[in-house]
Amino acid sequence: MELWKYTQKKVRVVFTDGDIMTGFVRDYTDQEDTENDFDELDFIPDGQEEISIGENEIKSIEIIK
Repeated sequence: MELWKYTQKKVRVVFTDGDIMTGFVRDYTDQEDTENDFDELDFIPDGQEEISIGENEIKSIEIIK
């Protein structure tokens, strides 16, 4: 999914469970550096605390600037 290209961008994420969030991608972590078998984003949803989102949780993602 090439998640690294969303680093330092404002995005809209559609999750596999149908939830939708907008926020800022602070950083990207390659699967080799995680305990999981997928890439992750450090994501700050609008008005909330930072969370980690695994690539397996993302249905689609787009830059919204």
